[in-house]
Amino acid sequence: MQWLDALAPQLDVRGLVGERRALLRRVPNAWRARLPADTWGRLCTASGVRVAFCTNSPVVAVRVEWVSYQLDRIAAVDVYLNGEFTSQLTCGGLGAAEAVVVDGSSRRRLVELYMPTYAEIRLAGIGVADQASVEPPPQTQRPRLVFYGDSITHGSTTVRPGTTYPARIARQVDADFVNLGVGGSARGEPAMAQLVATLNADVIVLAYGVNTFGASVEEPRAFERTYEGFLAILRGRQPEVPILMVTPLFHSQEFAQTTRGGAKLEEYRRVIREVVYRRQSFGDANLLLLEGHGLIGPGQGDLLADHVHPNDQGFAAIAAGLGAQIQRVLSLTRR
Repeated sequence: MQWLDALAPQLDVRGLVGERRALLRRVPNAWRARLPADTWGRLCTASGVRVAFCTNSPVVAVRVEWVSYQLDRIAAVDVYLNGEFTSQLTCGGLGAAEAVVVDGSSRRRLVELYMPTYAEIRLAGIGVADQASVEPPPQTQRPRLVFYGDSITHGSTTVRPGTTYPARIARQVDADFVNLGVGGSARGEPAMAQLVATLNADVIVLAYGVNTFGASVEEPRAFERTYEGFLAILRGRQPEVPILMVTPLFHSQEFAQTTRGGAKLEEYRRVIREVVYRRQSFGDANLLLLEGHGLIGPGQGDLLADHVHPNDQGFAAIAAGLGAQIQRVLSLTRR
């Protein structure tokens, strides 16, 4: 076989912020000191990172190093051929691993490797047959989606890296995407707003609020200031980009659970609505509100894996509803 290293020009590394690198942390080290420690730790995992290339090789092998992984989450690399899932490289423990992930016919195909949602991984090489050709994917003008949210966006209970709702939506609308979901630590800090604002995007999706509520980080009025500040930072850098704000999905304990101050989750939804309506009234027509209850709402507990996170059917439902809204926005902006 012939081996290409992680920085070979034939490989297109997608979903990273900043420069290409073999250690597939989503965000470069320059941001480490600016972000809360738990947020930085989540961003070291590779959710949404993909490695894509075209080859006519009948055999494709992957070399990786598992740097860290979360025991209660699935750690695997998904292999897609021409947009269809075909196989997986699963984690057998920390350290180096090598496996053949494609073993088939000699025809040109697009290979896309989805990196694990809750593991830190280093790409060591891609192997193909000795005489096979390898090229980067065709450069097309695809829209770029940027997602910021909590563990649901991160992909905490998805069955595979390729079935997070951002990944599903990107395939559905034929877009590139960056997943900045940070399980348990999506609190809307200014540094995260600044990070999102640095990315050229055709649509930005904000889907957070549950972490603030669940951990009683801020009561609703303080959350309003934080949410307003997040949007202000985004609009300072990207005044015209459509931003789709999603209120929290149905939480099966939301009618009984409260913050330490006695607030319910619905009060955080109300804050998001108020911020959006206020900014719309001042002329920001590119702010769009999507009710999370319209994606997974009361009476749809079968779409949840636990009291808050979706199961695989739930992720499909989110992708269908949110993806349709994103497709509508993209169709309007392309006119």
